[in-house]
Amino acid sequence: MPLKILVSWTLVIFSLQVAFTQELHYSYYHFTPLNVNPANAGAFSGSYRISGIFSDKQAAITSRPFRTFTLSADAPIVRGIRKQDWIGIGIEMDVVGKSGLNLDALDRTDFPGDATGSTQSWTFMKIGAAYHLSLDKKQTNIITLGAQFINGSRDFNRLNQKDGRVNVQTGYPDLDIEYFNKGNSSGSGSTGGSSNRIDYNPYKDLSVGFLYNARRKNSDLKLGFAAEGLLNPAVGFNSRGTNKDSLETKYFGLNIHGSYEMTVNKKTQVIPAIYYYSLGPANALNVNTHVWYKVDPEKDFRAGAGLGLRNLRAAIIYLGAEFKDLKVGLAYDIDISSATIGSKISGRI
Repeated sequence: MPLKILVSWTLVIFSLQVAFTQELHYSYYHFTPLNVNPANAGAFSGSYRISGIFSDKQAAITSRPFRTFTLSADAPIVRGIRKQDWIGIGIEMDVVGKSGLNLDALDRTDFPGDATGSTQSWTFMKIGAAYHLSLDKKQTNIITLGAQFINGSRDFNRLNQKDGRVNVQTGYPDLDIEYFNKGNSSGSGSTGGSSNRIDYNPYKDLSVGFLYNARRKNSDLKLGFAAEGLLNPAVGFNSRGTNKDSLETKYFGLNIHGSYEMTVNKKTQVIPAIYYYSLGPANALNVNTHVWYKVDPEKDFRAGAGLGLRNLRAAIIYLGAEFKDLKVGLAYDIDISSATIGSKISGRI
């Protein structure tokens, strides 16, 4: 297969997966292979692969959406030490939405009023490589080790009262937000009350991953795990010129994933999968199954649908289509637990 292009538009509502924004996780994680595991770089049959995903989350507790975007490319580029081995490389860019993303650049500070700009965002540039070691000459059992260097940054703009813990309709301002906007001697926040001042804190990190792939005539098993936060980077805005013991550092993250592709007949394929991820105190388990059906074998067109469950709190509906080397998909989250943060069904692609 000379080309693989994976694109996913994901429409999901606010859930646990965005509670800690030091990293991103998607419901349709299948379209972000390098984000799941750096060992996925070049782990496919083809010349190169381009993947992308956009996510829009909304909640009833705020009128502001939370948007994230990922774009990546990877390829198996060269043969390894042995003839049956190969090396893959990958690059990825992530924009982990903006907490209360609002692109209005007007300096409106009336209270209670509209948002006066974005508040917080995380941006990541990732580059990595993976060595695929085949345990046999036919490449039916493969062990992969991968590593990924991460160059990240955290941006913070001035806050307004819609970002507060206090409901704006009560008429009481959030004093923490007022303090943040005034700034302090340590340099955190926006100083002098300037609405267009943006704090910027760059950092570097490293992630590593392992992948096992067992390929058979009618099945394909993949099991892997990855760890991030290995360099313990400082991500807080008070990190510069602050006592080391008080630094805000990135949480240690762990991803564990597995999938089993089963060919039922010439037209039907079933793929059960599991994905567990944790980042500091936050964690989630996504269990899902997809069914792909070849609608038109002559034109190489397939349609897919699936169901997933995350933490017994959210049901996930998957829809997808595949035409030759192009694959697109959409995922939608539905809250099914009263313990889930209030949400509303809205958003846009």
